[in-house]
Amino acid sequence: MGRRRETMGGFGALAVIAGRKATGWLIFLSLVSAATEGLGFVLLVPLLAHAGGTQISLPFGLTLPQLPLGALLVLFVALVMLRSVAEVARRLAAQDLQVAVVDGLRMQAVDSLLHARWRWLSGLRQGESEALLITNIDRAGYGVELVAQLVRLVLGLVALGLAALAISPAAALTGAAASALILLFFTPLRRRARQLGEALSRRHDRLHSQLGETLGALRVIKSYGREDRTSHEVERDLAGLRQTERAYVRDSALGHAALHLGAAMVAAGFAWLALGGLEMPLPILLPLAAIFVRALPLLSELQASWQGWSHELPALEEALATIRTAGEHREDDAQGPAVSLARSIVLEGVSLFHRGERPALGPIDLTIKARQLTVLTGPSGSGKSTLADIAAGLIAPDAGSMLIDETKITPANRRAWRARVAYVQQEPVLFSGSVRDNLLWAAPEADDDQMRHALEEASATFVHSLPEGMDCDLGEGGRALSGGERQRIALARALMLDPDLIILDEATSAIDTASEQAIAAALHAMTETRTVIAIAHRGLLPDIADRVIRLDKGRLAGD
Repeated sequence: MGRRRETMGGFGALAVIAGRKATGWLIFLSLVSAATEGLGFVLLVPLLAHAGGTQISLPFGLTLPQLPLGALLVLFVALVMLRSVAEVARRLAAQDLQVAVVDGLRMQAVDSLLHARWRWLSGLRQGESEALLITNIDRAGYGVELVAQLVRLVLGLVALGLAALAISPAAALTGAAASALILLFFTPLRRRARQLGEALSRRHDRLHSQLGETLGALRVIKSYGREDRTSHEVERDLAGLRQTERAYVRDSALGHAALHLGAAMVAAGFAWLALGGLEMPLPILLPLAAIFVRALPLLSELQASWQGWSHELPALEEALATIRTAGEHREDDAQGPAVSLARSIVLEGVSLFHRGERPALGPIDLTIKARQLTVLTGPSGSGKSTLADIAAGLIAPDAGSMLIDETKITPANRRAWRARVAYVQQEPVLFSGSVRDNLLWAAPEADDDQMRHALEEASATFVHSLPEGMDCDLGEGGRALSGGERQRIALARALMLDPDLIILDEATSAIDTASEQAIAAALHAMTETRTVIAIAHRGLLPDIADRVIRLDKGRLAGD
């Protein structure tokens, strides 16, 4: 019963994502296709009776109109034509439904992740996110195709059953009972298909994580000579994935073979009943035989599609669960009144807990003066990045409060404050395209003068000497530039926002001395109009800072 509720819940989720109108249209077209096929088989009875010159009485007092042979043939062709048109429209509707679900689900996932609170996002595994956006949703899309097939097959079998019932109730009820027993017999296989689907999701998560780590660590892998070892690890994960897939294919093949055996037994029983027990006349026997021959492959497809849906359902459930969890962590969309920094950032009793009750930061009382270069330093894990994230409005403290010029930052105005903050991380992120593209990404309406001013303020005037200047193609991730050049362009992009506060997280730790000196000079100069908070263990920035704040174990050193 629990499995059935989960299956029906999956159907309902797909209907909501795709839209009830589109789902209803697909069901209607499937019903038309099935009904016309069933009526076509019933119409065979008067056609055969007419050809044999006999009168056939149908069960339940049903009578067929005495039509000329030509009229019967025209009606038969019309039914076939209507079914063909309905089937073409049904296939297009199924394709549209699949696209609507895949695109709708993927956009729901992207939107939920983009709007989730940073504190939750920062703990999300990259492999899990990639598996959600790519593999799980693609599998859910295949599940939509299977659902469309299930609708078609169920309605088709119902229509054939009603046609058989109209011709011979005994034969119809016997066939229905046999079909139900066959489907019941395959319940364990469908349950195992679901278990394999869950295992496949875990395998995909692991593989995405492994590949992501491998691509991000190519330099380290080569420097340590671990190419073969890493290749074997990826191969091992791939082998596990393929083993799980193979187990499902094996079960499907065994189920298909067993279904054919069951169908042969049912066919033998039908032949014995029709020819020996009931002594059916030929105009009744032939349409029933045609219905039976048509129903067998539909029953086989129904079992295969049901088993496939059980296999893909965990991917849909995992995608929906992640979207739902991200929605629970959705950030307040309210922009609130504008917040600007002119005097100070004040932290009062600020604390943040990462795991359980262990404090990652605080409690801290701190005032950071505006228009100064403040450097946060301390050992790894001392809370520097956490403090910077709180100051930037990326995360909210668990206790205490932050004030910007005496304006308390709350969920209602946190996004408004964050709009006045620019962030430059340790590993500069540049997008494929030109320097101009990267600058306009931050401020799409900016003109050339604004871009030149940002480059100058960031000590990134080297851009003008690049081939084609600001229109120089930087390649994927800006790989055509050195680390220091990428960092200065990232700083210029941050300045395109004309922020009140700039935060740099170890932004000068992995660049050459000349680039560090250029960035340090730029930061010192911009404190005439902006506030700068930089995280730095060592180097030039602590030497030129207006204030150095040392953290240790989440507390201000000396507190």
